[in-house]
Amino acid sequence: MVSMKDGKLLRINLSTDKIKTEKIDSDAAKSFLGSKGLAAYYLFRELKKGVDPLSPENKLIFMNGPLTGTKAPSSCRFVVCTKSPLTGGWVDSSCGGFWGPELRFAGFDSIIVEGRGESPVYIHVDDGKASIRDAGFLWGMGTIDTISYLRERHKSDRTVRVATIGPAGERQARLAAVIADMRAAGRGGTGAVMGSKNLKAISVVGHGKAPIADSHKFNELAKEAHKDAKEGSARMAAMGTASIVRVVNSTGGWPTKNFSESQWDEAAEELAGDMFQDTLWGGGNYVKPCYNCPIRCAHLAVIREGEYAGVSDEGPEYETISLFGPNCGIRSREVITVADKMCDNYGLDTISLGNTIGFVMECVEKGLVSVEDIDEVDLRFGNEQAFLKAVNMAGNVYGNLGLLLANGVKRAAERIGKGSEKFAMHVKGLEIPAYVPRAGHGHALAYAVADRGACHLRPWLYGAEHFFDKLDPRIPDDKPEAVKQGQQNRALIHSCGLCQFAVADETLYDSLLQMINVATGFNYTEEEFRLVGERINNLTRSFNAREGFTSKDDTLPYRSTNEPLPRGPWKGQVIRLGEMLPKYYNVCGWNENGVPKKEKLKELGLDFAIEDLY
Repeated sequence: MVSMKDGKLLRINLSTDKIKTEKIDSDAAKSFLGSKGLAAYYLFRELKKGVDPLSPENKLIFMNGPLTGTKAPSSCRFVVCTKSPLTGGWVDSSCGGFWGPELRFAGFDSIIVEGRGESPVYIHVDDGKASIRDAGFLWGMGTIDTISYLRERHKSDRTVRVATIGPAGERQARLAAVIADMRAAGRGGTGAVMGSKNLKAISVVGHGKAPIADSHKFNELAKEAHKDAKEGSARMAAMGTASIVRVVNSTGGWPTKNFSESQWDEAAEELAGDMFQDTLWGGGNYVKPCYNCPIRCAHLAVIREGEYAGVSDEGPEYETISLFGPNCGIRSREVITVADKMCDNYGLDTISLGNTIGFVMECVEKGLVSVEDIDEVDLRFGNEQAFLKAVNMAGNVYGNLGLLLANGVKRAAERIGKGSEKFAMHVKGLEIPAYVPRAGHGHALAYAVADRGACHLRPWLYGAEHFFDKLDPRIPDDKPEAVKQGQQNRALIHSCGLCQFAVADETLYDSLLQMINVATGFNYTEEEFRLVGERINNLTRSFNAREGFTSKDDTLPYRSTNEPLPRGPWKGQVIRLGEMLPKYYNVCGWNENGVPKKEKLKELGLDFAIEDLY
């Protein structure tokens, strides 16, 4: 029987050039599943408290899940995990495409990178073997050229898959992302950690298969899951995540002018998914699907006329459209598309950058920052040329403006001061994504307590509050339990190796659990599987607690809790966070400081965390 419990990882120390293959701890694999969960286990056990995220002592973990690279629908996901240079705490950033599956085909479930190279290097993995190679000639290249060069250099009968950083990561910008074949592990500065190690790229090629305990039974389950995933996906195939633009705007949650407002009807009409579909995505036919994906939500944008004719870009997605668009006062599809491609090439997180640019625009509008302070760039809401200039400067990390933007909104607010901290839209240093917190207590609480900082996916309660009418966004009472349960569910999804669009919460403990059991041979009961999600959530919480995070860090920007929304369906609403946090801690089994209690850690088999926390 071959399964995740027989998995292998590559441990590569760039300081010593030592490469070692290890068997994955089978007990840990069952307790933490894979991807996010298993990476959390290794990082917590191996990283000392207080390590500088950009020092050689930090570790960078690339981890697949047990379903990555299998016949399960959308089995494309891997995570990049580390101690974040942006927040100082835990970060896992998920990525799709083909890189994760290819790593499993090459014989490995994970790569743990340690140390720092004396000079720029890249890692090449080929069918069970790995080597460290000189990357001096690649340093300074954008991600597009780096991927193209390494594919040609290691050309074989299969497409070589490449995860790399651009100039932003090389210069250790805290918003830097890891780009894997133009998909981004975007959040939390993973690219900066990769750059701090002088690691330019990891190229992978393999001819094997993802291991499955019972392949015959698994293939039957995967076939049925493909049918379920494809049903109702026509809208996503045509318009991708941009299909929700009008809905989020109409429900009063679309970030506009640095989250000061929550609706912009004219821009919503210009930037809606069907407009991208008709003008840039070839009627929805220009698709760039991830590995084994029946949903096919990712698109290729091609600009055929006007000032930016000839530009093509994989995307943009809802988050990028919203934070580069209304949040910065921009309503041009072409400008947003150009900026998205620039960020992919520089290796920058578009969510964090769009948030930070919107913040600096508001500072300029309010007279807190002069044009002279930011290299004569008139960065105001709606100024398209200044916006693109700002993206360029951030990607290359040059000038006062570039440095201000490339390291995120928290540090920008600290540098500017003058009360700007009140409208710096972040949690724990991670920029808030494209849903206005004041539009609903559920997703606002989820932002405040997410392990990596502001995250709309842990869980996505905006949908429960505004799309499906399951929760009333005006009241805080029922939100703590909903957030806890949603976090545990998402921890499982982010640890299994599937795209979240292929897994519904309703089927999590049915079809997904069956596939996990058949693939791994772990034979979880439903209750055991639920505990895996809770265990992961408590371990990442413990990681942050060890680094000094407490309840004071489970907060929201002043704007969200003190400034009533000026208009829209939630006019006058602020978030009553103080009413929710104590109840949330209680349902989680944490103390008043938000730290998991000893008895909760023991219950979940996290005794090793007790030693560090108590």
